[in-house]
Amino acid sequence: MNRNEHLSAILTEGRALISAAEGTPDGMVSACPGWTNTELLDHIRMVWGFVATQVRAADASGPNRPDIADTDLPTDLLDDLVSLLESTDADHSAWNWSPDTTAGFWVRRMACEAAIHRWDAEDAAGATAPIECGLATDVVDEAVNVAFRFQRNGPVTDHPSSSLHLHATDGDGEWLVVPGDEGLVVTREHAKADTAAAGTASDLALFVWGRGHGDLQFWGDEAELEAWASVAP
Repeated sequence: MNRNEHLSAILTEGRALISAAEGTPDGMVSACPGWTNTELLDHIRMVWGFVATQVRAADASGPNRPDIADTDLPTDLLDDLVSLLESTDADHSAWNWSPDTTAGFWVRRMACEAAIHRWDAEDAAGATAPIECGLATDVVDEAVNVAFRFQRNGPVTDHPSSSLHLHATDGDGEWLVVPGDEGLVVTREHAKADTAAAGTASDLALFVWGRGHGDLQFWGDEAELEAWASVAP
């Protein structure tokens, strides 16, 4: 997906997230034990406000503290973030936990974040729609290349010992993930691995973010597959 598609996805998925969460505020979010849709919506409010603060600060040296009021509506925070990202160059400095400390990182990250949490909110409401194939492919790609390597508390060094092959059956998406002494090696190829999962890009995206198996087919050790599904935060 390109930048404009990511920006559109942030808005579309974000609005759908808000609608589902506000429509079923007491729905339990299965991927976030103890949370209802109310807590999920408050979390995403904080995320949108936090990211906008990092982009405005233009300071790659460390995170800047956001100033988010309880009265700040999620729709306003979403619209503000999208407007800000639209008007900011992709190479503009903006702190995050990856080596790519630019606003461009946040454009893709926020599209993926909105898609996963939109699904969470709909799941809590009792009816989910799959993540669109192109966006879901990006969610998988970002997970294996970024979330499996870099998280807010530091680089990820504890990976499952097995290699992993992911194959999207409804689009152009294949990934080989191989752990090693120097970290993960991720390639886009069809290759045999110790463990494998195949299915729609949406089901793969949800799997790598710990949202269940969907209709995926699996090969290899079940415990290792579950370990891979637990790497992303």
